[in-house]
Amino acid sequence: MGKTSKVVVCGMKGVGKTAILEQLIYGNVNLKSCFYPTIEDIYVANIETDRGTKERVCFYDTAGLEPPLTGELKGPPQSPTMQLTANQVLQRHYLGFAEGFVMVYDTTRPESLDVLMYLKKDIDRNKDKKEVVMLVIGNRTGPDDVNSLENTCSKASNWCAREKIRHFEVSAMDRPSLYEPFIFMTSRLNPVQNKTTFPQLSTLSKLTQKNNKSEAM
Repeated sequence: MGKTSKVVVCGMKGVGKTAILEQLIYGNVNLKSCFYPTIEDIYVANIETDRGTKERVCFYDTAGLEPPLTGELKGPPQSPTMQLTANQVLQRHYLGFAEGFVMVYDTTRPESLDVLMYLKKDIDRNKDKKEVVMLVIGNRTGPDDVNSLENTCSKASNWCAREKIRHFEVSAMDRPSLYEPFIFMTSRLNPVQNKTTFPQLSTLSKLTQKNNKSEAM
């Protein structure tokens, strides 16, 4: 383990962000668990990568966002210049240091997916052109209309495919279902390093050795 990666967990209020982190790290979430609305919490954990190594990750559990549109005006963002209020966007300081974003929606609440569409646009506009890792998690929070659930998940999959973001469906009640998305995130944040860190110096060394041999002859 070397650096500590910084990952922001975000989404609409009440979609299970805190429950996902508590279950992933501590495994202490059940149907009787109760969580108060989050202002900001920080979790630090050693998460496995797809190479079997463990890396330290700092997760920032953020306050839930309000839907950008209410009443009859619902749906995905239409205008990239749309003005959102403070409780509809991430606080600006997260965009300055985050290396990864885990965006969570509730598979039984279509409006929570709409929030992520606004959120993704806001992150893209304000992340200072740096590369970040993003993924989307659909949290199955309970039984609901099957057709509605399938429509929401299908819409999410199609949107993620267009945005080139990995999409995962999980349940905060099922700890093993959480492993894959967080292993994926940690692996992307900690790629395999090239063994030859200074290729130019290596080439220069070989040329120097060759010239020395020529002079000796």
